[in-house]
Amino acid sequence: MPVFFLFFSDMVSLTDAIELGATYYLSVVIFEIPSGYLSDRFGRRTTLLTASCFAICAYIAYLLAADFTGLVVGQVLLAGAIAFQSGSDNSILYDSLIEIEQSDSYSRHESKSQQFSMMSLCASVLLGGLIGMVNLRLPYVVALLAAFIALGLSYSFKEPSRIDNSKTRAFVPQLISTAGLIKNPVLMWIFFFYVAGYALQHVPYEFYQPYIALLKDDSITRLLKDSNAALISGVVIGISMFGGALGAKASDRLANRFGAKKILLGSIAIQTIIIAGLGLWLHPALLLLIMFRNFSMAMAHAPMHALIAPRVSSAQRATYLSMQSLAGRLGFSVLLFAIAAKTGEGQLLSWATLSTVLHYCTLLGVIALLALVLSARLRPDLFSTKDNKSGH
Repeated sequence: MPVFFLFFSDMVSLTDAIELGATYYLSVVIFEIPSGYLSDRFGRRTTLLTASCFAICAYIAYLLAADFTGLVVGQVLLAGAIAFQSGSDNSILYDSLIEIEQSDSYSRHESKSQQFSMMSLCASVLLGGLIGMVNLRLPYVVALLAAFIALGLSYSFKEPSRIDNSKTRAFVPQLISTAGLIKNPVLMWIFFFYVAGYALQHVPYEFYQPYIALLKDDSITRLLKDSNAALISGVVIGISMFGGALGAKASDRLANRFGAKKILLGSIAIQTIIIAGLGLWLHPALLLLIMFRNFSMAMAHAPMHALIAPRVSSAQRATYLSMQSLAGRLGFSVLLFAIAAKTGEGQLLSWATLSTVLHYCTLLGVIALLALVLSARLRPDLFSTKDNKSGH
C-alpha cells in the first residue's frame, strides 16, 4: 500500500500508472458479482479461501513483473482477491452472530472489526514504507507472506450453519432479485452514498504518493530523497490508518448520538474538504489531512452495514454487498480513466496537473453531498423504524 505508485513509476509513465489503477478497479468490477453469488451459493469460507489464493498469485506476479503487462497481471489478480473477500467478510460475521443469537450486536462487532483492521494496517504500512527504502519489491515479499497467513486463517473458519443456501437462486434470477432490493428507499440512498463515498475516499489514496513525490521540489522539504519517499509515504498512510481506527472506535457512539444519516453525510463532507485542501496548496503540513481520509469512512462503515444487514436476507447478502461494491469501484474506475484521458498520453507528473485533478474531484464531492442532502430532506422519514425489515 505505501509503495505501489512509486513501484509502478519505476517501470511506467504517470499516465500508465493511472491506467493501472483504473485496470485494477475495472477488474474488481468483473469479479465482484460472481464472487458475491458464489459466497451466497457455496458459503463464506470457500469464497474467502479463494480470495487468499488470488492474493498469493497476485504478489508473485508483482515480484516477477518487469513492464506494464506484468503489472496488469498483478492488478487483475489482486482485484480477484479483493472482490472475493468483499461482502463475504461482513456476511460471515453477521451470519455467525445470527447463529449464536447476537445479531443485535452486529454494529458493535463490525465497528470493533474495522478498528482492529485499521490498527493492523497502520503497523503494516509503516513496515512497508521502512523496508521500501531498501527496495520497493520487499513490501510485496512481506505481503506474499501475509497472504499465506490469510489462507491459513480462512481455512480455520467454520461456515455458519444457519445459512440457507437453498434459497439462493440461479445466477441471473439471483442478480435480478437482488438488484430489486435497491427499490427500498434506505438501500437506494445508501447505495448512492457508497458509490460517491468510495470514489472520494480513494482520490487521496490514489494521489497522495505523487503529492509526496512533488514535495521533494518544495523548499521546505528539499532534504527528501527518492530513497526515503517510501518511508514518508508509509508514515502518512500509517497516520491515515490510525485515524481510521479512531473513526471506527467512535462510530457506534456517534451514530447513537447523532443518527446514521448525519454520520454518513458528515463523512462525505470530510472527504470533500480533504481533497479541496490538498488541491489548494503543495505543502507538507497538508499531509495531516490524509489522517482524516480513513477517519470519515471508518466512522460511517459500521452504521452503514447495520442499516443494510437487516434489510437483506442471508441468501442474498453477499451478492447485494458485492453489487454495491461493484458500483463503487466501477464509478471510481470510470473516474480514473477520465483523469488519465484528461492528463494526456505520457504526461509527466507536475503540480499543475495534480492540482487540476484534485479540483475536479472536489467539485464531484460537492455535487454528491448536495444530492444526498436534498434527497434526505425530500424524505425526512427515510430512516424511520417502520422501514426496518428483518432479513434473518
